Amino acid sequence: MATLLFYFAAVGMLAGAVTVIVAKSPLRSALSLIVTLAFLALLYVLLDAPFVATMQVLVYAGAIMVLFVFIIMLLNLQQGAGGRPAYLSIAKTLGTAASIYVFYAVLRGTGAVSGSTGQPVDGTVRNIGRLLLTQYLFGFEAISILLLVAVVGAVVLGLRKLT
Repeated sequence: MATLLFYFAAVGMLAGAVTVIVAKSPLRSALSLIVTLAFLALLYVLLDAPFVATMQVLVYAGAIMVLFVFIIMLLNLQQGAGGRPAYLSIAKTLGTAASIYVFYAVLRGTGAVSGSTGQPVDGTVRNIGRLLLTQYLFGFEAISILLLVAVVGAVVLGLRKLT
Protein backbone atom coordinates (compact mmCIF):
# COMPACT_ATOMS: atom_id res chain seq x y z
CA MET A 1 0.00 0.00 0.00
CA ALA A 2 2.85 2.38 0.83
CA THR A 3 4.46 1.72 -2.54
CA LEU A 4 1.23 2.48 -4.37
CA LEU A 5 0.80 5.68 -2.35
CA PHE A 6 4.40 6.67 -3.14
CA TYR A 7 3.84 6.24 -6.88
CA PHE A 8 0.59 8.21 -6.64
CA ALA A 9 2.37 11.08 -4.88
CA ALA A 10 5.32 10.97 -7.28
CA VAL A 11 3.11 11.10 -10.37
CA GLY A 12 1.04 13.88 -8.81
CA MET A 13 4.16 15.89 -8.00
CA LEU A 14 5.54 15.47 -11.51
CA ALA A 15 2.24 16.45 -13.11
CA GLY A 16 1.97 19.51 -10.86
CA ALA A 17 5.56 20.54 -11.53
CA VAL A 18 5.15 20.24 -15.29
CA THR A 19 1.95 22.28 -15.06
CA VAL A 20 3.84 24.98 -13.13
CA ILE A 21 6.31 25.26 -15.98
CA VAL A 22 3.95 25.11 -18.96
CA ALA A 23 1.00 27.10 -17.61
CA LYS A 24 0.40 30.32 -19.50
CA SER A 25 -1.27 32.12 -16.61
CA PRO A 26 0.84 33.00 -13.54
CA LEU A 27 -2.14 32.33 -11.29
CA ARG A 28 -2.65 28.85 -12.73
CA SER A 29 1.07 28.22 -12.30
CA ALA A 30 0.93 29.26 -8.62
CA LEU A 31 -2.09 27.04 -8.00
CA SER A 32 -0.27 24.11 -9.61
CA LEU A 33 2.66 24.77 -7.29
CA ILE A 34 0.29 24.43 -4.33
CA VAL A 35 -0.76 21.01 -5.64
CA THR A 36 2.89 20.02 -6.05
CA LEU A 37 3.69 21.07 -2.48
CA ALA A 38 0.71 19.13 -1.14
CA PHE A 39 1.98 15.96 -2.82
CA LEU A 40 5.40 16.65 -1.33
CA ALA A 41 3.77 16.73 2.10
CA LEU A 42 2.31 13.32 1.34
CA LEU A 43 5.81 12.03 0.63
CA TYR A 44 6.95 13.39 3.99
CA VAL A 45 4.14 11.45 5.66
CA LEU A 46 5.37 8.31 3.91
CA LEU A 47 8.86 9.01 5.31
CA ASP A 48 7.42 9.07 8.85
CA ALA A 49 8.01 12.80 9.23
CA PRO A 50 4.59 14.10 10.27
CA PHE A 51 5.91 17.37 11.70
CA VAL A 52 7.73 18.24 8.47
CA ALA A 53 4.62 17.30 6.47
CA THR A 54 2.46 19.53 8.63
CA MET A 55 4.87 22.44 8.31
CA GLN A 56 5.03 21.86 4.55
CA VAL A 57 1.28 22.27 4.28
CA LEU A 58 0.96 25.15 6.76
CA VAL A 59 3.99 27.21 5.78
CA TYR A 60 4.64 26.53 2.11
CA ALA A 61 1.37 25.35 0.60
CA GLY A 62 -0.58 27.60 2.94
CA ALA A 63 1.07 30.87 3.88
CA ILE A 64 3.74 31.39 1.24
CA MET A 65 1.59 30.29 -1.69
CA VAL A 66 -1.27 32.49 -0.49
CA LEU A 67 1.28 35.30 -0.47
CA PHE A 68 2.31 34.43 -4.05
CA VAL A 69 -1.29 34.35 -5.22
CA PHE A 70 -1.93 37.67 -3.46
CA ILE A 71 1.08 39.24 -5.20
CA ILE A 72 -0.03 37.92 -8.58
CA MET A 73 -3.50 39.36 -8.01
CA LEU A 74 -2.00 42.65 -6.76
CA LEU A 75 0.18 43.03 -9.84
CA ASN A 76 -2.77 42.04 -12.05
CA LEU A 77 -0.65 40.10 -14.51
CA GLN A 78 -2.47 39.58 -17.76
CA GLN A 79 -1.80 36.76 -20.18
CA GLY A 80 0.91 37.88 -22.58
CA ALA A 81 1.95 40.78 -20.36
CA GLY A 82 5.63 40.09 -20.98
CA GLY A 83 7.47 41.68 -23.87
CA ARG A 84 9.16 38.49 -25.08
CA PRO A 85 7.87 35.01 -25.84
CA ALA A 86 7.68 32.59 -22.93
CA TYR A 87 10.14 30.14 -24.45
CA LEU A 88 12.89 32.78 -24.39
CA SER A 89 12.54 33.46 -20.70
CA ILE A 90 15.87 33.32 -18.87
CA ALA A 91 14.36 31.60 -15.85
CA LYS A 92 12.87 28.81 -17.94
CA THR A 93 16.14 28.37 -19.80
CA LEU A 94 18.14 28.13 -16.58
CA GLY A 95 15.57 25.77 -15.06
CA THR A 96 15.71 23.53 -18.09
CA ALA A 97 19.51 23.47 -17.99
CA ALA A 98 19.51 22.62 -14.28
CA SER A 99 16.96 19.85 -14.84
CA ILE A 100 19.04 18.36 -17.62
CA TYR A 101 22.14 18.45 -15.42
CA VAL A 102 20.38 16.75 -12.49
CA PHE A 103 18.91 14.12 -14.79
CA TYR A 104 22.32 13.47 -16.34
CA ALA A 105 24.04 13.27 -12.94
CA VAL A 106 21.47 10.82 -11.60
CA LEU A 107 21.69 8.61 -14.67
CA ARG A 108 25.45 8.67 -14.70
CA GLY A 109 25.69 8.01 -10.98
CA THR A 110 28.52 10.44 -10.41
CA GLY A 111 27.39 11.18 -6.89
CA ALA A 112 26.92 14.85 -7.70
CA VAL A 113 23.32 14.56 -6.60
CA SER A 114 22.87 11.36 -4.66
CA GLY A 115 26.29 11.15 -3.02
CA SER A 116 25.60 13.49 -0.13
CA THR A 117 26.85 12.47 3.26
CA GLY A 118 23.79 13.55 5.21
CA GLN A 119 23.38 12.49 8.80
CA PRO A 120 20.14 11.18 10.21
CA VAL A 121 18.50 13.68 12.53
CA ASP A 122 16.03 13.04 15.31
CA GLY A 123 12.86 14.55 13.85
CA THR A 124 11.26 15.75 17.06
CA VAL A 125 10.00 19.31 17.21
CA ARG A 126 12.52 20.18 19.93
CA ASN A 127 15.51 18.99 17.89
CA ILE A 128 14.30 20.65 14.69
CA GLY A 129 13.86 23.93 16.57
CA ARG A 130 17.28 23.59 18.16
CA LEU A 131 18.90 22.97 14.76
CA LEU A 132 17.06 25.89 13.15
CA LEU A 133 18.12 28.32 15.87
CA THR A 134 21.73 27.15 16.21
CA GLN A 135 23.34 25.38 13.24
CA TYR A 136 21.03 26.70 10.49
CA LEU A 137 20.27 30.14 11.94
CA PHE A 138 21.88 32.09 9.09
CA GLY A 139 19.91 30.26 6.38
CA PHE A 140 16.70 30.55 8.40
CA GLU A 141 17.10 34.31 8.81
CA ALA A 142 18.26 34.79 5.20
CA ILE A 143 15.07 33.17 3.92
CA SER A 144 13.01 35.35 6.26
CA ILE A 145 14.67 38.51 4.91
CA LEU A 146 14.28 37.31 1.32
CA LEU A 147 10.53 36.81 1.80
CA LEU A 148 10.21 40.21 3.48
CA VAL A 149 12.01 41.92 0.59
CA ALA A 150 9.76 40.10 -1.91
CA VAL A 151 6.62 41.30 -0.14
CA VAL A 152 7.86 44.90 0.09
CA GLY A 153 8.88 44.82 -3.58
CA ALA A 154 5.48 43.52 -4.64
CA VAL A 155 3.70 46.21 -2.65
CA VAL A 156 5.92 48.94 -4.13
CA LEU A 157 5.29 47.63 -7.65
CA GLY A 158 1.57 47.47 -6.94
CA LEU A 159 1.51 51.03 -5.62
CA ARG A 160 3.36 52.34 -8.67
CA LYS A 161 0.68 50.83 -10.91
CA LEU A 162 -2.09 52.44 -8.86
CA THR A 163 -0.62 55.95 -8.93
